[in-house]
Amino acid sequence: MKRLRVVLLLTLAFSAAVRAVSPTELGAFLAGRQLPPSSPLAALQDSSEYRQHAREYAAQWYRYDDLYFAPMRSWAATELVPRIGPTSQVTYMFGGPDLVSALALFPEARLYALGGLEPVGKLTNPLSLTPEELHASLAMLRKSTEVIMNFSHFITKDMKTELAASHFQGVFPIMLVFLSFTDARIDLAERLTLQRDGTLVPGEGSGGQPALRIVFRPAPGVPPAEVVYLQANLADSALKSNRAILDWLASRGRATGYLKAASYLMHTGGFSTIRDFLLGHCSSIVQDDSGIPLSVFQARDWRVIHFGNYTTPLEIFSKYNQPALRSMYEGGSGFTLPFGFGYRWQRGESTLLIALPPDAAPRALPALPAVPDGY
Repeated sequence: MKRLRVVLLLTLAFSAAVRAVSPTELGAFLAGRQLPPSSPLAALQDSSEYRQHAREYAAQWYRYDDLYFAPMRSWAATELVPRIGPTSQVTYMFGGPDLVSALALFPEARLYALGGLEPVGKLTNPLSLTPEELHASLAMLRKSTEVIMNFSHFITKDMKTELAASHFQGVFPIMLVFLSFTDARIDLAERLTLQRDGTLVPGEGSGGQPALRIVFRPAPGVPPAEVVYLQANLADSALKSNRAILDWLASRGRATGYLKAASYLMHTGGFSTIRDFLLGHCSSIVQDDSGIPLSVFQARDWRVIHFGNYTTPLEIFSKYNQPALRSMYEGGSGFTLPFGFGYRWQRGESTLLIALPPDAAPRALPALPAVPDGY
């Protein structure tokens, strides 16, 4: 009886510790960032395996920050905001868990709405895992973010395979990691269900689409922002039978559209519904060449400002080559791009377009650099 009582007390103490872990602590732990001694997870950071995880994740982040995040933040302030104005809401379809690039380009947004096929996943408390399970899962988590940290985009099929072998599955833990890297305080992280009528309800319900919501503060004294991820098939055939994601997005009003590494899906006939929705509900669209085709923007009298370079799509996407886009770049009047973006992740080879609808209010644009005498 005494042994049973001790086991019960230990179980209750363990359960209390599990409940005490905050989303901010969990994100910091997963990201390899040092926690205060008072955190229930602090003791797990003392192992050599965890310290190696922290070193490797820090190296990933420092590289990403140097090549992408910091240059994107700076570029957005000097080149993007003057053209489209401050962004309060971002709609990033086909984005999967790529919250980090949206945070870089649109740091002032109050809502980041992302969608994709990647599963929502779950938030497993590290205290519930054996040391072997914990370290193997942390290694898989690092591997799942390695591609975007190095090449600025996810490969969905690879990420799905990697996370299936981890206790930190889906986009949920990845988003917490990205928020922790940017020093955000995470106030709330919850699973939701998107119902067929386009409303979001708490918890995991049957008959709806999985979703998540994260409320965070980018910096002390800054109003809270939220991330909503909606797991959804965006093909015409799926949206015809269930428009819940479109109804929810429409209820939020106009937003800045964001498209990157979108597999050229909207260049085909099977994704015209989401393409037309974005064109009808976005006050501007920021994208690489894999988003909406230039010909569609031109047919609808959208104004397109181009940055970087246009070479050719990757070999697997070669049939989506856009001669008209190449002609636009060769015609001059483009602007430089100080970071890699999308599938052509090498700096100097990336394409970035800002598209503005015909009714967009004119804004003062940054002047082109002065050309020295003699050129």
